[in-house]
Amino acid sequence: MSGIYGVYRFDGAPIDPRWLDQMKAAMASYGPHGEGSKVEGPVGLGHLLLELNPEDASEVQPMMGDRGLLACAARLDNRSELIEGLNLNAAEARRLSDGHLVSLAFDRWGSDLCSRIRGDWALAAWDARERCLLLAKDACGYATLYYYQGKGFIAFASNLKALLALPGCVKEPDVLRLAEVLVSWQHDAHLTAFKGFRRLVWAQAISIDSKGQTRTWQYWSPEGREFLSLRSDEEYEEAFIEHYTWAVRSCLRTEKAVAATLSGGRDSGSVVSLAAPLLASQGRNLTAYTSVPCFPTDGAGPGRIGNEWELAHATAVMAGENVRHVPIDAAGFGVLRGIECTLEDHHGPSHATPNHYWIQATTETAARSGAALMLTGQMGNACVSWQGNGSALAALLWGNPKTASRLLMHAESNPWLTLKRQVLKPMVWPGLRILRRIKSLRGRPWQAYSALNPSMASELRLESRMRAAGHDPTFKVSPFEDQRSRFFLPAWSIGTGMLTEVGSRHSITFADPTFNLSLVEFLLRVPDEQFRRRSQSSWLMRRSFRGRLPEPVLSGRTKGLQSADLGHRILKELPEIRQCLDSLDSLPEARELLDLKRLHSCLGDLVARVDPETTASAGQVLLRGLGVGIFLSRMAESRW
Repeated sequence: MSGIYGVYRFDGAPIDPRWLDQMKAAMASYGPHGEGSKVEGPVGLGHLLLELNPEDASEVQPMMGDRGLLACAARLDNRSELIEGLNLNAAEARRLSDGHLVSLAFDRWGSDLCSRIRGDWALAAWDARERCLLLAKDACGYATLYYYQGKGFIAFASNLKALLALPGCVKEPDVLRLAEVLVSWQHDAHLTAFKGFRRLVWAQAISIDSKGQTRTWQYWSPEGREFLSLRSDEEYEEAFIEHYTWAVRSCLRTEKAVAATLSGGRDSGSVVSLAAPLLASQGRNLTAYTSVPCFPTDGAGPGRIGNEWELAHATAVMAGENVRHVPIDAAGFGVLRGIECTLEDHHGPSHATPNHYWIQATTETAARSGAALMLTGQMGNACVSWQGNGSALAALLWGNPKTASRLLMHAESNPWLTLKRQVLKPMVWPGLRILRRIKSLRGRPWQAYSALNPSMASELRLESRMRAAGHDPTFKVSPFEDQRSRFFLPAWSIGTGMLTEVGSRHSITFADPTFNLSLVEFLLRVPDEQFRRRSQSSWLMRRSFRGRLPEPVLSGRTKGLQSADLGHRILKELPEIRQCLDSLDSLPEARELLDLKRLHSCLGDLVARVDPETTASAGQVLLRGLGVGIFLSRMAESRW
């Protein structure tokens, strides 16, 4: 994906062109196909071009419009709708780049353009009429935008590296953000690993006026949508496939090589099953990459699939002859290298550390094969394969008696399960929750899966923060809450953005049709009984993709584990990991934040035996702890 950067001097000082040059140099990988910058009064904007779609060949940014100067990184899904809304000549407008359309939209609608453009996008726009700067990013998209406010200025960029390149900025670790990574609770999603450096989250916009005053708002929300009332189950299936196919097609405007990640599940499998025929109709191929183990899958416990190749290959074969299926065993890509590369791309640790090595290896392989676009089904759990809340009582409390009635009648396969899941479980839940909270006051559930130093947790008042936010550190699901809203929390935008950052180093654009905004809005209006029927979750997906996905994939209840051989991979790097832990023992910042004794113990348990318990602990405790520790080491060595 392309990138943007810039500076706004609201103190009246002139823009220093060296600042723009330093920011551009820091994120040069975003612009293999061109770059541009402009200064307009107190604002300097820059753009780095990665060509993906045919219209990108005419992209020239930043653009000066009737309202002011704009730079954006955009892959639009609703070009036709925008062209019509802007009253443009359709034939002429087809040649306009996405950035040009966004500039025209800003001229017409100002900051209201945020709710009119759809796809993956982030923008910075100077409104010369209002004398204010607008920063905004997509809803449910993969674009990134960071910002840093200093004395008399605000700087912003698609990658944190560009902001860290600014002269005079203080680089200190944000301990709260690092602690939240360690306990897998990314509540303060606007924080980065560096204190004072912030990120925009989904559907967020910020305006900064000539006095440096900021206004922040959310221009889109998943809440408050009326349920559809179609006449039959078949109509829901047809509408679902229509919306989903459109979402996939919207990602395939490119004429360049297309790849996809493919697991043994329904989310990425459904993307491949729809994309392959669309590409085949153009005489084009699709390369699908599946992560496979290269060691025994001793980390996969009961009900988990340690090697998803067989299921994924069945999906690839069924999708069409134009699908080339490639296994990625990442044998030459160690877990430490995965952590290091992701730190270099993202400039901060992540709670998903066990997956870094195979994501990096897959992206690197795809780049060597010439892929420009990588399709993924990362966010499918929230939408296309949504399991349904499945609680009749909750539906009744939310004012949906029709849905409650249908769930009581059809959600479960027999009367006993209906009584158990729809009546008894909701009745006892409040008491169980109170007991868990009382227990959590005496203990710390997060210690079971975290390398956070308990002393630091106390200093940060972490448990109090969790209770105030309504977070249950045992991750138990309440039958009275709409669980889907959890998938739209700002924290999820961190993970999608990380893929964009990984892809930028290899000139690959990631796109996720499962989280297309129009598809999301359609599925938010589908009643809960369409997602759960006769004790089957993800029912809309299962029945809509009959004949499109293999039956074992559709009916499977077991989940894949893409790092099932993680324990053995760690042991392969045992000397290096021990050396890394020893170096952290002598680092004051690491001793303060991390439970280093726990990290050594976790590694010792893995050396003694590799099984599901020690493998899970290695991923959740050891590798997350190492990710944070390596980040602190780099900071102590002034390597940022």
